[in-house]
Amino acid sequence: MDILLNESSKKEFDQALISEIEPDFSYPIWDKKDPFGRTYFGAGNFCGMDRSISEDEDLSWLEWDGNEVYISNDDKVLLFKKAIGIMKGWINQLIEDFPDDRFVVFASFDDGNAMDDKSENNMSFTLRFWKKREGQGLDESTEFDQPVIMWSN
Repeated sequence: MDILLNESSKKEFDQALISEIEPDFSYPIWDKKDPFGRTYFGAGNFCGMDRSISEDEDLSWLEWDGNEVYISNDDKVLLFKKAIGIMKGWINQLIEDFPDDRFVVFASFDDGNAMDDKSENNMSFTLRFWKKREGQGLDESTEFDQPVIMWSN
């Protein structure tokens, strides 16, 4: 299981901790069919499902938008461990339950410094995943300035 950190993440986090972190299965993945019989995947409270899905909907982008798990903590090490644990839980479930499908699991880190004065300035991770589909979704080779952690199969 190769979880990759971009250069910004390598500066923020100790990559050696990854092997010590156990999977966290608190956000199990489910699959559903849209009205056109296509399968899409979700976890937790899938965001944005209060609208209808069109026949030409890009399901990978739908998953990107809907599978947003937000975690925050003022302890960066604990936050990193929680994010990696959730990622490992998703990766294990995706490999076991959907072995013929290919996915991307993605986490972006926010140090909390860009928030306005009224907000809590907690550090956070936003975790997402989506199924790889030809011509759909985010290009996983995209470069990011903020710290990003990613896995794909």
